[in-house]
Amino acid sequence: MSRKTAREELFKILFEIELTGKLPEDILDKNENEYSLKDGEFIRSYAKEVTENIEEIKIIINENMKNWKLSRLGTVERVLLKIATYELLKTEVGTEIIINEAVELAKVYGDEKSYEFINGVLAIIVKTLRK
Repeated sequence: MSRKTAREELFKILFEIELTGKLPEDILDKNENEYSLKDGEFIRSYAKEVTENIEEIKIIINENMKNWKLSRLGTVERVLLKIATYELLKTEVGTEIIINEAVELAKVYGDEKSYEFINGVLAIIVKTLRK
């Protein structure tokens, strides 16, 4: 599985967590045979770390959106912003990769203009976090 596909699986898991309120372990354990060891470790690690850092992530997103609050966004947009913000904040993954993959997932799973909104918010967050 490519890292891009692993991120899509991570998105699906965090989307389910967002909708159901389940713990990451509950969802990951039921899907664990679907992933290679390396991909499973990546997905499990990111899901855990996004969940553990969620308050900091929410603050950063809310501080960088104009006239919006995270709670008002659709689930797709909320989850994609959380994943991308986590990566910008806590990883060394290239900024272009993070934004591109979030935008591409927004094109697939979001509304018609979701990808533009995601791109705009992430551009502002990048200016704040990766000066």
